[in-house]
Amino acid sequence: MRHALMLASLILSATPVLAHHNVAAVYDAEKPVPLNGTVTAVQWRNPHVFVFVDVKDEAGSIVNWKVELLGGLTLSQEGFKSDSLHVGDPINMTACVAKDGSHNAAVQFIYLPSAFENHRAGLCKAVSR
Repeated sequence: MRHALMLASLILSATPVLAHHNVAAVYDAEKPVPLNGTVTAVQWRNPHVFVFVDVKDEAGSIVNWKVELLGGLTLSQEGFKSDSLHVGDPINMTACVAKDGSHNAAVQFIYLPSAFENHRAGLCKAVSR
């Protein structure tokens, strides 16, 4: 029952989101990638939550990514609170990166050792193969 309610809330919350921007036009849902790093900032804004994460690239340089999550109300209903993430926290996620090559992404799943472990937290949906 809980999973059905969770799925229903995610579907219902996605409808207004799709009205204000087309996720598929901005992010590449065909190639979700791991983004593992350290939280540098968290912004609870309307209509989405943003997490800024320092990630080491293949050359070993630190790159700061701006990662878009679902809206704060939806995340709160799923147990993710404004104090779930702190600057300095390690974070692992899968995300769909921006098609324009910028260091922007939409999270697909977020993995934390806290109460919000391995939940879909973003607009990026896995592509079925």
